[in-house]
Amino acid sequence: MPDVEVSTRLERGLPPMPQTPATDKLVAQAQGIYGELGRKLELIGTGGAADISIAAGEGVPALDGFGMVGGNTHTPEEYAEVDSIAPRAYLLTRMLVELGKAQ
Repeated sequence: MPDVEVSTRLERGLPPMPQTPATDKLVAQAQGIYGELGRKLELIGTGGAADISIAAGEGVPALDGFGMVGGNTHTPEEYAEVDSIAPRAYLLTRMLVELGKAQ
């Protein structure tokens, strides 16, 4: 096509997860549910990236990190603590149930 010019740019990285009052409410809810199991859930930053950061950056209340407890993520030494599977599944399920009730 004559006189057409196309340019592209690749930007790597995802925005950081913003901490908002709505997200703080979700954190408190998750901490309460996890506390029912005698477990403690902490709010931490990992320096990693998550697709949910994009939605959170647009104002959608969001949490990340409902997976198993473990370490060395995305390396050959990655591991998961087997004892964390059931509590984390419970946490995720209860969060979905509770959030569904609010709709």
